[in-house]
Amino acid sequence: MTTNANAGAKAESSMSWGTASLTELPVPIPTAGTYLANLYVTDTPFTSVTVQYPLVSGVVFGKAPGQTVKPGETKSDGLLTLSFLIANPPQIVFQSAIATADPTSRVTSAPTPGITASSTPGSLQGSVTGTSPQSAASSTTSKGGSQSANSGSGLSTGAIAGVAIGCLAAGALIAGLVLWACWRRRSKSRTQYSQTNTYATSSNEKGFTANAIPLTGQRSSALASGGVFPQPLEDKAISGDVSKISNAIKNHVQSYYHTSRVSPGLIDHDDLQALGSNLPVSAGTLATLMESTATREIALRFIIAWVIISKIQPSRDPSKSLLPSEVAHCYQAITNGDDGYQGQASLTARWRVMTAELMQSSYVRNPFSPSDSRHASIQATLATLDSILQPYADSRMNNGERKRNLEEVLKRAALFAYTLFSQPSAWEFEWQEEQGVTSGELCIFPALMQVADETGQPVNPPRPFSEAVVRRLDA
Repeated sequence: MTTNANAGAKAESSMSWGTASLTELPVPIPTAGTYLANLYVTDTPFTSVTVQYPLVSGVVFGKAPGQTVKPGETKSDGLLTLSFLIANPPQIVFQSAIATADPTSRVTSAPTPGITASSTPGSLQGSVTGTSPQSAASSTTSKGGSQSANSGSGLSTGAIAGVAIGCLAAGALIAGLVLWACWRRRSKSRTQYSQTNTYATSSNEKGFTANAIPLTGQRSSALASGGVFPQPLEDKAISGDVSKISNAIKNHVQSYYHTSRVSPGLIDHDDLQALGSNLPVSAGTLATLMESTATREIALRFIIAWVIISKIQPSRDPSKSLLPSEVAHCYQAITNGDDGYQGQASLTARWRVMTAELMQSSYVRNPFSPSDSRHASIQATLATLDSILQPYADSRMNNGERKRNLEEVLKRAALFAYTLFSQPSAWEFEWQEEQGVTSGELCIFPALMQVADETGQPVNPPRPFSEAVVRRLDA
């Protein structure tokens, strides 16, 4: 950008004072790295400065190793006096004596062609193409007029400081106007939202499906402009969590339970009956599998998985869910509503996403604090499982450590329950019921299936996100 400057009386030794606006910086501003900017006088580059990221790191100028000017400071190396201002765009205010062909000076800032900006130290991303001084916007300075200076060498230190402060104030004013305009736009958007008071049939809602990124990551520009919905998690993040829970159950059983014979009287059939009436195997058959040293590990893994999975999925009974109790009760009230309403699934999906996003600070970023309502359901589930598992606990292992490990498995499952709840899609766990005991195999961990997409529409056939774990009983 070209700025006006007062030329000196002698053409061969004119003084130039300029403000270079760094309009070519990458957007968004990187968090690390450097950017080289050339300063021009009468289309002639006379020096280069290095802009450091983040911008609060300042600008380096002069001969190596150079001087660093932080935002708001003014420094000089005898040839160049420079001040750096963080504004919109950032500005470099400078003064230098340089020989010119006439008393007219021009000040231009332009990035060096091919200079790259790095968002992280050591990795190059997003190249910035420079512009020539001829193509940069410029204007001719006013001619004539003498320049006040100490000993005829330039502006006084006080004048430089005054100009720097003035530029800083102007930059702050511009930034304030931009923020005010953004606030007005958001307020207008919120007003329109409250007036319409609906989600389901808006044409804009058709664009709800977005590229998948982690829930805690960035929002897409389309959704950010609306200001409400985060993007869904990547497929691999969800399938990865399922695999971690399955492996955690396997490791727990293999680490803390023995395969020695036990007295049949230690097996409480009532505890097995409490697992539910919809078990794929009868309580008697399950007791037989637990009694056998060859199939005990399979049976114990099945029992733990069955109890955990039944509590991961949203339930009409809030007491049987690993979701926060307030979320589970509200979800129960919603699902007991009018299932025949055409927009029910879409509205419920959006309610889940917004509720989970608003409560992330309590249940994702700072999980299991003393006030976390999930503690009660985790302890109740732990007691249910331990009443069945205790007779098979390895006496060589610390019993308290065994329970703590099982509790950690349940906490992992509770976090995953919240993750599934936070997604706009709907999910179900599918036990391979055809792999029953009579076939010589047993499904000990179910497959996760997507049964509805991000808009609440059914997915037919359901889309598998993980494979079921099936084991032969004669192994």
